[in-house]
Amino acid sequence: MFVRFNFNTIAAFVFILLSIGLFLVIPYQIDKPLINIAGVGGSNLSAELFPKIVAASLFLLGIWYLMISFNIVQKNDLLELDREAVTNVLITFVLMGCYVFLMVNLGFVLGSALMVLTMSTYFGNRNLIVGLALSILLPMFMFFVFRRLLLVELPPFPIDIWPLTHWSLI
Repeated sequence: MFVRFNFNTIAAFVFILLSIGLFLVIPYQIDKPLINIAGVGGSNLSAELFPKIVAASLFLLGIWYLMISFNIVQKNDLLELDREAVTNVLITFVLMGCYVFLMVNLGFVLGSALMVLTMSTYFGNRNLIVGLALSILLPMFMFFVFRRLLLVELPPFPIDIWPLTHWSLI
């Protein structure tokens, strides 16, 4: 029997290693609950139980993927990508890195607006009015949903607080 190593085999090894790493760091990443909500006679489930189940499931799926990966015959289409496709991916990675910096230093709304406008313009949007409107309204809507409905903290900036306090958006 001939064993074929391919992209799927490497991906299976990555999943297996990732699951082992996750399983090992779970005890150090999850704090013990300060209050036992279940009370007397309740369940004493550990806070680590479900993350360990996920890590173990990822391990088992990785083993299964590894076993079937040797029989998969697949052509590597990544080697045939043209220069434009590779350039688009690299520019997207660079813009996402810049987005992290912008979001932390300028706030979620302004950083997201700049990222959406830059990426949409780079990838072909030529209607500046629609691009500006979407790049401003979409991050403001998302900020409102995350802060008001989901109660998620996002990096603030003075422009980010206005939608929360303005009477027309509440």
